[in-house]
Amino acid sequence: MGTRKISLDASFGYQLRMVQIEADKTARRMLEPFDITPARVTALIVVANNPGCTQTRLGEELSINRASAMKLVNILEGRGLIRRGEAADPRANALFLTEEGSDQLKRMLAALNEADEHLLRDLTNEERAAMRACLAKMRRSFAADN
Repeated sequence: MGTRKISLDASFGYQLRMVQIEADKTARRMLEPFDITPARVTALIVVANNPGCTQTRLGEELSINRASAMKLVNILEGRGLIRRGEAADPRANALFLTEEGSDQLKRMLAALNEADEHLLRDLTNEERAAMRACLAKMRRSFAADN
């Protein structure tokens, strides 16, 4: 290759990954007081948005296998954040946030909003909106491919 330096500045994938690493690090730091990971908060959000969803549906929404979904539910239930209830299918359990889970999720989301503000602090409102729109468009495109 010679002595010419290769710049990663033009690599969208590299830049996106570097931002994702910082976003994950910041989110984890903001969630430390709750002793919970961003992935587990995402699971709580899915249950909050889909009360009564099954463990299978939760796994599908999170793109994890059944065994991982069961482990996740066991952990969140053990912490008193979700509860199992009767589902339409007697072979399944419906998942619901507990009152404690709902209260904690509100505080966790506030902490994650602070993390987002930290990450986006140098962007104008217009730049933030444009970034969200571009990322949403990309996600829709990926979803259409699958």
